[in-house]
Amino acid sequence: MAIKTMTLEDAKKLPPLSKERIQEINAFDEKYDDPECPPLTDERLAQAKPLYEAHPDWRKPTKTEVHMRVDTDVLEWYKSQGKGYQTKMNAVLRAYAFG
Repeated sequence: MAIKTMTLEDAKKLPPLSKERIQEINAFDEKYDDPECPPLTDERLAQAKPLYEAHPDWRKPTKTEVHMRVDTDVLEWYKSQGKGYQTKMNAVLRAYAFG
């Protein structure tokens, strides 16, 4: 089965679903019932946590803007490495601090 990409305007132009297709969609839950993935109930949704609370170690560190003086030759070398030189400098600092 191929996936087709369309705009909202394209989707609005599609004909309405047939009764058979609606029944097929409704039967999907019964056909593919997964005991390891129980249905979402109001109680389960109330217990849900944001991902950053459930797995804080997965969260990307926040960035803080900082102004510092760097030797000109060091900065020029990083800039000569191409786009993303600040990210590379951050990676070196991170490796040194937590390496």
